[in-house]
Amino acid sequence: MRRSFALLIALLATFAAAQSAPTTSAAPQNSQVAAVCGKDLPPFSTLMPDIGCFGVPTGGTSRGTFDGHRFVVTIDAGGKPICRSDGSVVECNGCVGPESSECPVRLLVLSHNPDKSVSFTVMRRTDGDRYVFGIDQWDRYKKLRDTREEAERAQGATATLSPPPAGMSAPPAPSQVSPSEPGTVPATADPTDGPAAFTVIGWQAQRAYGSGEFAKLEALVENLSHSDQLTDSGMPRLGGVYDGLWEFLSAWRDWQNELDKVAEWRKWYPGSRAADLVEAMVWSAWAWDTRGPGYASTVTPEGWKLFAAKISRAGEVLDRSKNRASRSPLWYQLRLGVARDAGWDHKRYQALFEEATQRFPWYIPLYFWATDYLSPKWGGSYEEIDALARRTATLPLGADYSLYTRIYWSLTGGAPLEFEPFRDSLATWPLMKRGFEGLMKRYPNSKWNLNAFAYFACRADDRVTYGALRARIGQDVMPDAWASNHSTEVCDERLLGHT
Repeated sequence: MRRSFALLIALLATFAAAQSAPTTSAAPQNSQVAAVCGKDLPPFSTLMPDIGCFGVPTGGTSRGTFDGHRFVVTIDAGGKPICRSDGSVVECNGCVGPESSECPVRLLVLSHNPDKSVSFTVMRRTDGDRYVFGIDQWDRYKKLRDTREEAERAQGATATLSPPPAGMSAPPAPSQVSPSEPGTVPATADPTDGPAAFTVIGWQAQRAYGSGEFAKLEALVENLSHSDQLTDSGMPRLGGVYDGLWEFLSAWRDWQNELDKVAEWRKWYPGSRAADLVEAMVWSAWAWDTRGPGYASTVTPEGWKLFAAKISRAGEVLDRSKNRASRSPLWYQLRLGVARDAGWDHKRYQALFEEATQRFPWYIPLYFWATDYLSPKWGGSYEEIDALARRTATLPLGADYSLYTRIYWSLTGGAPLEFEPFRDSLATWPLMKRGFEGLMKRYPNSKWNLNAFAYFACRADDRVTYGALRARIGQDVMPDAWASNHSTEVCDERLLGHT
């Protein structure tokens, strides 16, 4: 068995079819582009979370999701479109999805510009031969903008608004307030607690990276790399950048294109720290895509070879960029993950972890990565995890056992449903309860922490604590905080006798 860590560590870490386009089941000719797309096409973009009708320049690529299908449209240098749906090549004009005489979803790519750029739309069939497509957010923006401008003209003022990013959603706004551009929401409307807070940050990172707005991504990483940037539950918001970009890269799996994008990024920002971090993520995500998600026994020799080569490239990028990029804790998060994947020995990993937590003791994901490295699935043990968790309580910020609680919370969240933390690991409910009480004192507005507290009280069969917490939760149940086999309904039945 490996020796346990001797660590100095500290705490903390759609579309509604509002705009319709009547057409027949036959694909329209070029003259019908205005009828399909409208006269105010959104600007070129490389990422559309929701596909409506968009322009794609020659040599460009656009992508997005519609009715559960992932679409990619690439225009080669000669203006020829190449279309894919869910990874498979499809006709650029015609039905996509399940074969059906009704043609429920239609893809149209129309070349009609002198520069050989194209416009494309994905439409859903409704009644008869009527198709609708998702440009509702753009239309809503224009309507709100026009209403505002009319009001200002009546007052002798003129408003000038910049076009919004393509394919991004905007919340309703009262007419007396300037409308928000699609893709923006008022700060007060953003979720600030639990996974939803991470999701918002992840979307911002995806949009900035996918649309090539590298300055925005640079600023996002820079702004969130500070200890005061926490969610209501006390988690660093920077973790949402990692989650969002990893999800983006793993979903599209267009590896060479991503490396080319990073290379272009560096042309504009030669000293970019964020470009280094993203390149390392590309190599790491590519390595895992090559290896596959299964157990080690399912990986082929060729898969292991490719996995090792790509993980090595990720490590090289991180090591080369350490002087500038390690000013963000995201560098250490990536480095700990790559070190685990590269099979670093215990002593070397321990040294990296100590360095990371000494520089960024508040960045909780660092402790989660160490917990994963020490877990049995990577050759460690629950004894090593427990030693790590208990040592956090010797430090000022961890004296309330809140980081102890977070470590076992993280361990349970990544385990199979049959895993019982108070049976299968060395977690103890009295210490976890103490840690949750510390979290609730420090972050009293977090419903996410409150739900998790009640969930673990249920797992520990603590009827009194569960009943008190369940009464505080009331209707504010956050299902993601509960396992499917320990839902609030199951726990209510078990501990409160509800039927």
